[in-house]
Amino acid sequence: MTRLTSRFLFFLIRPLALVLAGLGLVVTGCGKDTPVCADWGPVPADVSGARALDEASRVVALGPRDSGTPGAEKAAAYLVGRLQALGIEARVDAFQEETPDGTQTFRNVIGRLPGRSAETVVLISHYDTKSGIATNFVGANDSGSSTGLLLELARVLKGRHGGPELEFLFTDGEECRREYGPRDGLVGSRRRAGQLKASGESARVRAVILLDMIGDRDLKVTLPRNGDPRLSLAVFAAAEQEGVRASFALADGAVLDDHVPFLDAGMPAVDLIDFQYGEGPGDNRYWHTAEDTMDKLSADSLGLVGRVVLRVLAAP
Repeated sequence: MTRLTSRFLFFLIRPLALVLAGLGLVVTGCGKDTPVCADWGPVPADVSGARALDEASRVVALGPRDSGTPGAEKAAAYLVGRLQALGIEARVDAFQEETPDGTQTFRNVIGRLPGRSAETVVLISHYDTKSGIATNFVGANDSGSSTGLLLELARVLKGRHGGPELEFLFTDGEECRREYGPRDGLVGSRRRAGQLKASGESARVRAVILLDMIGDRDLKVTLPRNGDPRLSLAVFAAAEQEGVRASFALADGAVLDDHVPFLDAGMPAVDLIDFQYGEGPGDNRYWHTAEDTMDKLSADSLGLVGRVVLRVLAAP
């Protein structure tokens, strides 16, 4: 695993043929070599990009959600209420951690759906916004898009009739205040991964799927190389089945994101992220700027990613 001092490493795109050759894996259907397998009720068409976009707009309308601020506390309460309204048991896990700016309160939001197997799948989005950008920075794509889609997936998956337990995890403190390190950034994911490992529940976690910056109108999802190979392959296979393979690629490098603490704790994890958030290929001009607004998001992109995730979860 590549460790980075900054969050992202610039990457090149590789075709699926290289992925398959490099991993030496073959999709075998429902069996021990597939990351997730369940006979569930929902089908990909159940995912509504329009609903996901509406969910994202409601989160963004709450305003800035910087960790440790009243805005973040308000967002956490909103997410718990939204999950509960969808019929999902949810709670806020409030905790304190040392940061470069002193002790700060963070709030993870955890929703859980019981399953019929002993295994667990964790679906993640961070909901906090980067501090110090602008007074009106609302993070529509980073992190509103993934938060909205995760709420939509919760709605769809509430009606399933089988499969493992599902955890919908909305992390706080993903954004660093100064520079990523042991006390700065990925705070909520380190907290939850540590809890699962300490309780022994990590042994039954079959997959951790992180969503981040997946609402861009010009969608190009890149899977970092520091992800679980079998989960990465499952995502590419699901994209192929959905007919959207051209929107997914393998990154040439590693990404420091909320999936890393779970990997470090021994859980298989993958990151679905589009880090070309600008006006063309390789352009990232909207990231961490006041221009990260709702008009940059697309219901089609949200629906596309949601359908692929559902295919991964419900692989036949």
